[in-house]
Amino acid sequence: MTTTTIKRRSFLPATLAVALSSMLMMSACTKQTEENTSQNEVAATTDTVSGAVQQASLDRLLISYANIAQAAYKDSLETAKVLQAAIDAYVDMPTEANLAAAKAAYKAARKPYSQTEVFRFDEGFVSADDKRDISSIDSWEGQVNAWPLDEALIDYVSDSYEGEYNSNDNIINSKSIAVGSVQQDTNDITPELLVDMAEIGGSEANVTTGYHAIEFLLWGQDTNGVGEGAGKRPVSDYVTAAGQCTSGDTVNDDVSICERRGEYLKAATQLLVEDLTAMEAQWQSKSENTLRSDILARKDDNALRQIMYQMGSLALGELASQRMQVAFVTGSTEDEHECFSDLTHISYANNARGIQNLFNGNYQTVTDKTIGGYGLKQYLIDTGHKGAADQSAADFTRVKSAFDVIVEKAENEGIKVDQMIATAGQVSKQGISAEEQNMRRGWIESGITGLQALTDSLENAAKAVGIDNLAADDGL
Repeated sequence: MTTTTIKRRSFLPATLAVALSSMLMMSACTKQTEENTSQNEVAATTDTVSGAVQQASLDRLLISYANIAQAAYKDSLETAKVLQAAIDAYVDMPTEANLAAAKAAYKAARKPYSQTEVFRFDEGFVSADDKRDISSIDSWEGQVNAWPLDEALIDYVSDSYEGEYNSNDNIINSKSIAVGSVQQDTNDITPELLVDMAEIGGSEANVTTGYHAIEFLLWGQDTNGVGEGAGKRPVSDYVTAAGQCTSGDTVNDDVSICERRGEYLKAATQLLVEDLTAMEAQWQSKSENTLRSDILARKDDNALRQIMYQMGSLALGELASQRMQVAFVTGSTEDEHECFSDLTHISYANNARGIQNLFNGNYQTVTDKTIGGYGLKQYLIDTGHKGAADQSAADFTRVKSAFDVIVEKAENEGIKVDQMIATAGQVSKQGISAEEQNMRRGWIESGITGLQALTDSLENAAKAVGIDNLAADDGL
């Protein structure tokens, strides 16, 4: 994948302008061949200046991109460590206060990580390198953020639950389980076991690691459908005293179930911290054989295309399509991204913010520092495509406004995404009018259509800089 460079006329340096003026004052008797030679020299010099400006702009864009990636993954790592500490405290002493602290830490951790998801779509761009610890973000991401998951494989679920895995035996309550034709020893719950069991039996829904496994173990199933409320896993699910260990409404005779549940939660969180540690190292300044050094080395090849492809693919294929439109069309809470905790509005808004970070060239850290300094918007302006920059900027403004509404309604009015995606028929029994529900669905629809328009403007911007077929992932 190569980027065709379009060279555009730029302002001439003062010395070159003087030289050109001198040539224009030459005698009319100058030979035609000399005039042609002088004109060719000026044109060549002009092209060199234009090429230099474009290359300098691309260099700035790539360095800013890499610095934003490093800062966002560092924030993700640091907030994951805070989450780990909160989970350790909760498992060691299960109380309502400690559970609330762990949930708050999870919510905080999702904000920076969701902004990193724009970097995910790098498969097919990164160079093969046996010395690099991580081959691509796309290949790494599944262990950290895979979704949706079949929670019945991990722990107890309601009797009405319908999933691919339908056994009452799960990792937490059994020391050996059968998944399809595979008999898996689950005696020791460790990070290594959870990695080995990912997609066991060939099912992508058999997710055993990452944020959403942790989310499920903190909140439990959300059995409210499109009604109000998130999962309500009781603190007693982690109490290891005899007669007090539960699995929901069931009191377990065997307290080892609660012990194993705590072991699972700690193992999943430890693995998350290890994975984020490895990824943050990939973006360190002056590193070699890393994802950072790779994209900087590809500045004359497909690096610009990669950035624009990543932005368009998260906007259209992942966020607008897979995460929003599927749930919106079906009214399915199982297709809601953070379906256990009802924090989908957080991941939605921060996914969109991650795309805008690359456009504006700025990332706001959790400590309120601004990292970056140069984004696609300024690159477009500096290379003579202000119209494309302005159109994308206007579309980003509309997208931000749409997600601001979704977040405001969820945080301040308690109307979560699972309530927004419901059809009028689904909520009629709750006394919500069709008019009210259509307004709620309109909030989600505005986000979807805004992202679709944004992707169109990003593809037009790509054409302006010589990328004729961006082919952003459409999620189909």
